[in-house]
Amino acid sequence: VLLALPAPSPAASPAAPEPAASTPATAPGTWQVTEGRLTFRLKQMGQEVEGSFPAWTAAITFDPATGLGRVTVAIDTTSLVLGAVTDQAKAPEFFDVAAFPSASFTAEIAPTAQGHAATGTLTLRGTDRPLTLPFTLQIDGDTAQMKGEVTLDRRDFGMGASYKDESSVGFAVTVSVALTATR
Repeated sequence: VLLALPAPSPAASPAAPEPAASTPATAPGTWQVTEGRLTFRLKQMGQEVEGSFPAWTAAITFDPATGLGRVTVAIDTTSLVLGAVTDQAKAPEFFDVAAFPSASFTAEIAPTAQGHAATGTLTLRGTDRPLTLPFTLQIDGDTAQMKGEVTLDRRDFGMGASYKDESSVGFAVTVSVALTATR
């Protein structure tokens, strides 16, 4: 089951959670995202800025009894919002959304000493990199709340190659995800 989070209406704030499309769960262990946010932070000219991807989808299977599961996330990179520099971030130097209109993360979910982790592959700008996303998970009946964060290096994906140092654009990009899902 692929579960979509639609792009917000123009009046909506990019920081507000977006409701998921109504898609019934069809298999045991299948979770439907009902709201969520996918954001990122980086330093630009020494100041922290935050962006988001309002349009993304997630297919999640997870067994609370074992703590094991699988997730596949598809991100519409054309939905990127980064304030006054949105167009620059979408350009070939960074996300190059014309050539790479989507990104994906496919991972296996397993328990860890600190909570859980989704370990798999992030594909961004046509480049595959291994990625482990540690996250916390709270389940109350048929509702789960998840929060995770991981730091990437933009250079690993060929982003901002002409920015050789961090005086203009930082190398580190912190990606955060928070969602609520039901089964």
